Amino acid sequence: MDMALFASLVTFVVIMSVTPGPNNIMMMSSSALFGVRATLPHWLGVNFGFNLLLVASVFGLGELIERFPVMLDMVRIGGSLWLAWMAWKFAHAGWAIGRAGSRAATAKADRSRPFRSWEAALFQAINPKAILMTVSTAGAYVALADTPIERVGIFVTAFVLFGAPCGLLWIFVGGGLKRLLAEGASARWLNYAIAGILMFTIWLILSA
Repeated sequence: MDMALFASLVTFVVIMSVTPGPNNIMMMSSSALFGVRATLPHWLGVNFGFNLLLVASVFGLGELIERFPVMLDMVRIGGSLWLAWMAWKFAHAGWAIGRAGSRAATAKADRSRPFRSWEAALFQAINPKAILMTVSTAGAYVALADTPIERVGIFVTAFVLFGAPCGLLWIFVGGGLKRLLAEGASARWLNYAIAGILMFTIWLILSA
């Protein structure tokens, strides 16, 4: 195996996995609102769904998207609509908390829940960043191995060892926010901030 090319793959994995994107922002948001432990199933689902997408990319998803580029546009639009719905939910929760004015009313106002593992896994199918990452990996690092099975093993290992921990960093950041911004005005503005970040993510997706 070309170690220089593998080092390039690891660098790509870390940079793409640690930078903001729908998965990281959603996991941070979940951790800030529900806590680290409650968000771990979300993290597991993200990694399971992402690696399934990566396997699909190695076995031809990239070629399919190249032949039918409208598929990527549909993914961008679908993912953006999903994130817009989430942004509205966070904004609405912030508004409701602002009206509530007490811890009990705040808890009642926030009716959302953490993602389940299967929901987070399915989200990868409409996550533009995940699709671009997996397709780029499958195309750019094809020279790392002679067969698709070997490439799958290398790619999945790289993302599990170097990519998955990056998501945990975002979850721990969210956990810290939860301790600092647990209720009242702080919780309200946290919800508003997350809604704004999601809307900015939508802009990045649609302008790419």
